[in-house]
Parts: sequence; structure tokens; C-alpha cells
Amino acid sequence: SEEYVVAGKIYLDKDGFSPLHAAAAAGQVETVRATLGVEKKLCRLKDRDGKTPLHVATMRGKIDVIREIVASCVDCVEDETVQGQTALHLAVLHQEIEAVIAILELITETNRLDVLNKKDEQGNTALHIATWRKNRQVIEVLVQAIPEESRSFEVNAMNKMGLSAMDLLVMFPSEAGDREIYEKLIEAGAQRGRDIGTTNVERNTSTSTCQERAMESQSHKELVKYFTFKKHRDSPSEARSALLVVASLVATATFQASLTPPGGTWQDSSIPTVSQNTTSVNTTNQQAHIAGQSIMGTFNGVAFTLFVFFNTIGFSVSLSMLNILTLGFPLRFQLQICMIAMYFSHNTTMASIAPDNVKIYCILITSILAATTPSLMKLLEKPIGMLGQFLDSRLHKFCSMISLSCKRFVT
Repeated sequence: SEEYVVAGKIYLDKDGFSPLHAAAAAGQVETVRATLGVEKKLCRLKDRDGKTPLHVATMRGKIDVIREIVASCVDCVEDETVQGQTALHLAVLHQEIEAVIAILELITETNRLDVLNKKDEQGNTALHIATWRKNRQVIEVLVQAIPEESRSFEVNAMNKMGLSAMDLLVMFPSEAGDREIYEKLIEAGAQRGRDIGTTNVERNTSTSTCQERAMESQSHKELVKYFTFKKHRDSPSEARSALLVVASLVATATFQASLTPPGGTWQDSSIPTVSQNTTSVNTTNQQAHIAGQSIMGTFNGVAFTLFVFFNTIGFSVSLSMLNILTLGFPLRFQLQICMIAMYFSHNTTMASIAPDNVKIYCILITSILAATTPSLMKLLEKPIGMLGQFLDSRLHKFCSMISLSCKRFVT
């Protein structure tokens, strides 16, 4: 990265962080003013993530620092991070409403209204992000701050997936305040992407098959990239909350499956009778079973053993995830007791419903495999990741073919 040297001194550490970054993050206006008084171009120094002091101040909501930096260097409002995010993007992403207002005022005063429509690496404008975050206040500020006659705010800008801000609102419904956000966007002239396409874009009916396939492939890649977790974009707390929900659902589903296995359980006990006389021996065709044992295990021991194997893996890994994700939680000791009780309850249930012909295998699986699964996952993480990528590429090709076939059928 570029190094800035002033008076023979390098103002960047090994991570690309400068004293001005630290002062901006702490809201030390006097320090920022004094530093910029020595050399104004220091305000455009970027750390390893491409963030300038203005970006850092914006993320922390340091309004006075924001005004001081922009007053020294107006061009700072257009600087972008490695993800293509401007200070306005970051203010919206971190839901710093006062910072959003301050930046909008500054870009209006300095006639830098083009910043409103700048897009990040995924093609999202500040309005896209505000709508995705369902932040009604920020949306109101964005659509009302700029005079309508200026026509400088593109409320129907499309990202790389071809989605407008209105599309993002509709894609994730049932959130509090959706109706108010919808009305604000409508007032601003926002539309769905499909409506924009049918009214403003002339479709080229002579597009070749190769071009259609390329577009389908690109659309799929952009969709996957959009929903992929980004360390510097997405909130770690939200990611943890999502993982907690997923792990809880998996634990619930697998535990329920152990209580009610496929095919159910026998409701009565039956032992075949043998009648013997002087001429013949007659044995009934009924399979021997005991009440509470698995019906599937009685007739198909291999299938039942496989069910126990994979169900135990899912249950054990989900409990391991819950244990990790709840580090530092209050009442964690009590939660661990509950998880241990569930663990032994699951293992006891699996051993109890297993018929005699597979009981020993089920006991080994639920005792040894369940205890070693978290460690095995670390060893198998790379191979499983490679398998997942392979399956994803195959699924992507299959979905592209299906989508293309459907389009041809419709047309």
C-alpha cells in the first residue's frame, strides 16, 4: 500500500493505522485539527481495510471529527474502503443516524451529491443498505435530505444482482415498520426491479443461448456473494444470533427424531410361538419385537444403524455449537447442565429403541462417536469444505440449466 512520509517520518504502523485514525476513533477533535494543520493529506491515509480517518470517525459517530476532516479535505467524502464503501455507506451500515445527517449536509454544502449514488463492491447504494437493515429513520433522512428538483438521488438504482432498494424490502418481509418504509419508498418514487425493467429497458429478444447462460451464471454467483458473511460488513453479533437459531433448530430436530424414529416404534411385545407335534414344526412369520423398539430397526437393521449414525452426528455437532456460541452468557453453567442432560437422554433413547440385532452398534455410535464428533469435525473441515464446493458448483450448473429451460418454455 502507499506510504505517506512527512518530514522524513512514516505515519503508518505495520497495519496501516495512523495516529490520526486513533484520534478520529476517539473523537479527539483538537488532536485531529492539530494533525491536519501539519499536513492535510494525512486525512486520506488508509489502513489495511482501506478505511480513512473519516471512515473510522463515521463508524463511531464522531460528528465533530467528521466536520473537521471534511472541512480540511472535501475529497474525503468520496474515498472508498476495500469493499467500495464510502463514509455514507458506513454511517448507514452502522446505523449512526447523526453521522448520516452530518455527511448528507456536508455533501450538499460542498456540491458532492454524486456520493449519494456511489455503489460498493456489490453494487449497493446507501439506500440499499438502509432498506436491507430496515432502518426507517435513515431511509427518511436519505429520501428527504436532497431537494427533489436536484434529481440527484437514484432511488431505483440497481445492484449487481439486479435488485433495487424496493426489491430488498420485499425479499425480507414481516419486519416491524415494513409498512412505513414501503410508504416512504413509494413517495420517493421507488419501484421493483422488474417494473423498472419493463418500463425503461428494451429487452433484446435476439440474445443467444451462450449469453443467457453467462447471465444466469453471473446472477447465481452474485447472489451467493451477496449473502456470504463478510467480516467487515456484517455484524458479528447478528451472525452469532443466526448461528444460535440454526444450532437450536438442528438440536431440536435431531432430538425429536430420536424420540420418534422413522416408521415409529412397536406398541406391543411379540415373541413368535413354536408349535410342535409328531408330524411337523410350525413357526409364525411374525418378527419378534418388544414394545418401544424401532419398527424400522426390526426389519432393516442397516438402515436403522445409518439413521442413528447421522442423527447422532447432527445432534452432537449442534450441541457443540451451542456450547461455543454461549461462551460468556449468564447462567451458562445451568445451560450446560441442560445440554448434558439432553445428550445422555438422546443416547439412552437410541440404545433403548434399538432392536437386539443392532443394539451393540447403536450403543457404540451414541457413546464413542457422539463424544468424538467435535474433534473429528476439525480434522474433516477441509475435506468437507472441498466436497461442499464441488456439490455447490454442480448444483449451480443444474439450477442454471433448469432456469434456462423454464425461460425457453415460457417464451
